[in-house]
Amino acid sequence: MMKRCIIPVLFLCGLFLQPQFLHAQEAEEQQMQALPQWLIDFSNLPAETRNTYIGKFNLAKEAYQQDRWIDCIALLAECEIILRGNPNIWNLRACCLMEQQYFTEAEEEIKRVLEATPDDEVARMNLAYVYMARGLYKESLAITTRQREDLYLMHAEDELLYALDFRVLLCYLLMGQEDKAHAIATSVTPMTDTPLYHYAKAAIALVKGNPQAAAYNLNLAKVIFANNKAYIPYERALNLSGILKKKAPGQKSATP
Repeated sequence: MMKRCIIPVLFLCGLFLQPQFLHAQEAEEQQMQALPQWLIDFSNLPAETRNTYIGKFNLAKEAYQQDRWIDCIALLAECEIILRGNPNIWNLRACCLMEQQYFTEAEEEIKRVLEATPDDEVARMNLAYVYMARGLYKESLAITTRQREDLYLMHAEDELLYALDFRVLLCYLLMGQEDKAHAIATSVTPMTDTPLYHYAKAAIALVKGNPQAAAYNLNLAKVIFANNKAYIPYERALNLSGILKKKAPGQKSATP
């Protein structure tokens, strides 16, 4: 009697377990389909090759952080010999090209990233930088403003939002809208834990032709935030903006 009961019970268990197994299998297949092709190709490489690739990419990031742009680009090329299609490679190469002021080439790399991954925040940020450096201030402002709004809704950290505020401020200054730039500058105080306060004052001072006040605020920010290096995104934005090279109204070129 007991044996007769076992078969129906096992059969019923099979009916319940089989759909669960199929659902799990379908979920796994859907997850694989959602992965970008380059990542699937990477997972199919031999373990030793994957380790070599990761090692070279980490060396490339280290070279970038040490301002060794040529070395970084060379290492990225070695990565692409192993595997092509990784947008992170294009993003990092774009950063190196931007640092060397090859803005047209950098833009090409960034647009490749955005074509593959339209929501890539780093690529969007870099494209705004490129537009600013090329004098396309309205285009840069449009990207930065939208990105700032998106990240605010995503409850991003305050410091990231402050860094984006500084880029918006730079665009306003370069477009001659000093009142809007001043509104951003006064939105923070010396007690706010951000380099925005001093970098905003420095940028405005540069536009008004007061390099001494600018230098004072820049040096002060670097002293205050020496430990966490929070000033680096501001310094990079300031350099790429071209404000440091611009003449203030009425300022004459130096006599040769």
